[in-house]
Amino acid sequence: MRVDFRVEPGPDGPRITVSCPDRTSVAPLSQLLPALQSLTNKVVDAAVERERKAGRKISCKAGCGACCRQLVPISRTEARELPDLIASLSEAHRSRVMARFSDTVSKLRVSGIWDRLEKYSTLPRDERVALGTEYFQLGIACPFLEDESCSIHAVRPLVCRQYLVTSPAANCTNPTPKTIAAVALGANVIRALTRVEAGEANKPRPVPLVLAPFLNVDEDESKNTALAWMRLLLGQIKKIRDEQIAAKTGDSENDNAPEGV
Repeated sequence: MRVDFRVEPGPDGPRITVSCPDRTSVAPLSQLLPALQSLTNKVVDAAVERERKAGRKISCKAGCGACCRQLVPISRTEARELPDLIASLSEAHRSRVMARFSDTVSKLRVSGIWDRLEKYSTLPRDERVALGTEYFQLGIACPFLEDESCSIHAVRPLVCRQYLVTSPAANCTNPTPKTIAAVALGANVIRALTRVEAGEANKPRPVPLVLAPFLNVDEDESKNTALAWMRLLLGQIKKIRDEQIAAKTGDSENDNAPEGV
């Protein structure tokens, strides 16, 4: 499903303009993932340019994989597509990745937090944040991490695209709200996606990436036109932005951090 975006500065955040050449074909949200990756990239680019003009430099770069040891919650749409993504890798790459997934599961079972990870989507936000802290302390690298760089960088999860810092890279090995300066984004695409997935239930259910290959995310996928999906997503992006402004939280809660989904 082709969707084109323009992201321009606005008084309350980026102004996103959408163009959908095909307005009649219907498809599940999964077919919009490439478009949502593109939108996230554009939102991030706008934030990076804003930081540059303010004299701040992004610390994140290839070879710096400290944040790849965080508990990474992805959308159910991304979780459903992850097995196909793994299957598309070369045989050698796929074997390495699946070996690391298996090793991660073993470590998580020994640590005693596997059972709580399986219930992650039903936990209150404060418990998810606490579990994320406990997970990070285990030092388990993302199964896709190789030589401290993402081996699926071009198709990495949305939440990974959103997380950038301007604080010293060394601080990321022991992050605290006082030592990490996350880059604030004008649009939280991953959170909007999890809300749209929830529909009328209004209870987003993100999935820890490390669980995704072993879960059966088999609920029926709703279908819609690209334009209808984008109206829902942009509506949630605006709602999230309005909530942040009303709560006056901004960067203070590190809203783009992985556990912030």
